[in-house]
Amino acid sequence: MFVANSLPGSVLVMFTWNPLFHVIDQARGFAFINYQLRNSDLFYPLYFSLGLLMLGFIGEYYTRQRASSSWLAKI
Repeated sequence: MFVANSLPGSVLVMFTWNPLFHVIDQARGFAFINYQLRNSDLFYPLYFSLGLLMLGFIGEYYTRQRASSSWLAKI
């Protein structure tokens, strides 16, 4: 386990894309009084989750338009 504030900049770049990294760092900032939030964004995991949710809705809509209930019927 490591704290985001203790990571060097070259390693920190690899973790900034991960929404779980942001959630854990934000939770650590709210749990500990003296922890300074420098490396995470509160809205990145929210936008990431909303984007995946919209992709799921688009996939479901596409499948409902193209799939037939008779495909699952037994002969």
